[in-house]
Amino acid sequence: MKTSELGGQVLHDWIAKALIEEPGTAYSTSWPGFDQLLEREAIHVAPMPGKAYQWCSIVVGRPGGRLPEGRGPWQEGPNPRIAVGRAIVATRFGPEVADLPLS
Repeated sequence: MKTSELGGQVLHDWIAKALIEEPGTAYSTSWPGFDQLLEREAIHVAPMPGKAYQWCSIVVGRPGGRLPEGRGPWQEGPNPRIAVGRAIVATRFGPEVADLPLS
């Protein structure tokens, strides 16, 4: 499955795996420490006027962070949490992942 199409529980499971956290958080709706994550991992997210205000995100990464350093691929989503989650998964695992739930 393309990381750009991840959603629901499958997205939640992949985010947990990418961040090396226990599954169970509904990252797309309730993400504890979301603001701190953006700053700590150097993640940019904003609505893009040229894309009908679809949210776009990219992981830049920081030395010593949980995510790889260097610019990851841009990812989109209907809200900032989904866009960031997809960007995190794409940065860690690439443009495609297994389409089965991990949990």
